[in-house]
Amino acid sequence: MATIKDIAERAKVSVATVSYVLNDTRFVSAEKRKRVLDAIQELKYVPNAVARGLRIRESKTICLVLSDITNPFYPDLARACEEVARSKGFILNMINTNDQPGALKEAARQLREGRADGMIVTTALEFDREVLQSLAKQGYPIVMAHRKLDELPIDSIVSDNEGGGYLATKHLIGLGHKRIAFVTGVNGSSVNISRMAGYRRAMAEANLGVLQEWIVPGEAKYDPSYDAAGALLRLPEKLRPTAIINLSDLGALSAIDAVLDANLQVPEDVAVMGFDDLFFASTRNVQLSTIRIPRYELGKHAVERLFERMNKSSRLSKMDTVLPVELVVRKTCGAYLKSTN
Repeated sequence: MATIKDIAERAKVSVATVSYVLNDTRFVSAEKRKRVLDAIQELKYVPNAVARGLRIRESKTICLVLSDITNPFYPDLARACEEVARSKGFILNMINTNDQPGALKEAARQLREGRADGMIVTTALEFDREVLQSLAKQGYPIVMAHRKLDELPIDSIVSDNEGGGYLATKHLIGLGHKRIAFVTGVNGSSVNISRMAGYRRAMAEANLGVLQEWIVPGEAKYDPSYDAAGALLRLPEKLRPTAIINLSDLGALSAIDAVLDANLQVPEDVAVMGFDDLFFASTRNVQLSTIRIPRYELGKHAVERLFERMNKSSRLSKMDTVLPVELVVRKTCGAYLKSTN
């Protein structure tokens, strides 16, 4: 069985450098880190914690990494994770990263120190790639849920985000809208990229152009999305969109407020579409048209997949699962007005 010393010799670095890479305790240059990770893979190194069975349920804990604990998208997903974990005798430990670079290292440390047996990551952004790649090469059980990073040997459970973007845009086009704006979410996230791709596909199929001014950042949060909607509404009348899609229901709620604050009406002047189908979307005073994302199912499938990895990770090839989404038509897009005319 390979040792840290063997890795150091193969990578032509010190034993201390190998330790720093394995434990993420100090900065190591990208070039040296790559040599160490390549040596780990070539020598099929297994950390001592794994070799002596430290991760075979001794902690009875799994780690759930959330991007923003205040975002109402996550409670249903987290509830599913907790319920499935508890049914198997495990505790769920949650870590909030606020989508900050380096924050994922704390969760990685829990795995490496044997304080967690596996990890579900909902935060995956490009700056997390190196940490996730390192953990995957070392054989730690990980599942990406909601967001994913391509070209990583890690399972993913996501919703059909591109299909959702397509459905939302197609619905608005069917109601006669041609100037449709898209308020984006977290920059660089797979969710953001996929939903926008669906939007662009629907617009292209309808031979509708997309102005640069119609793509504005909203971060899937209330205040930035309110500002984004306000900027859209201040465009010259011939350029002003007649419909706004926001990457989240929370952002869509702020768009409704921005329209009303501009002395306009939803949906008569501006239609609004969201994503997620959060609890407030169906309330009497909101009635938001949206794309329903199966949040509970995302969490449930992610934990079930993680336990499969924890039980027989070496015998499973990478698996990617895409869950279906659903268009939910309410009042903010005007479909009910069209149907009664």
